[in-house]
Amino acid sequence: MGFLSVPFFKNLSFLSKPAPKKIFLSKDELSKIKEIHLGEDFILVKKGQRYFVFSRRCPHLGCNLNYDPEKEWIVCPCHKSKFTLTGEYIEGPAKRDLKPLPFELNERGLSLEIS
Repeated sequence: MGFLSVPFFKNLSFLSKPAPKKIFLSKDELSKIKEIHLGEDFILVKKGQRYFVFSRRCPHLGCNLNYDPEKEWIVCPCHKSKFTLTGEYIEGPAKRDLKPLPFELNERGLSLEIS
């Protein structure tokens, strides 16, 4: 009976979290960002000398967020939640601020991990 459970335990990888995704934006790449950069999994906002980095997933149901340059809002295309460029909730079904992502900024650039 023990050998029958081997295939089950061998495929338990679906229970573990995937390794965090590491992203690095060089100093040159950062200098080209005027105000907002939409990455595949993150949103980077540059306000003067300050940076804000958020998950691109809407806190409501996980849709990929977009940017509305007319209103200068981060918006969810699925259910119309809206957020300021500093991640604060404005309106919609999300009911909470965007999830900030920890990042490190140094003389070489900006690095972050997305889990």
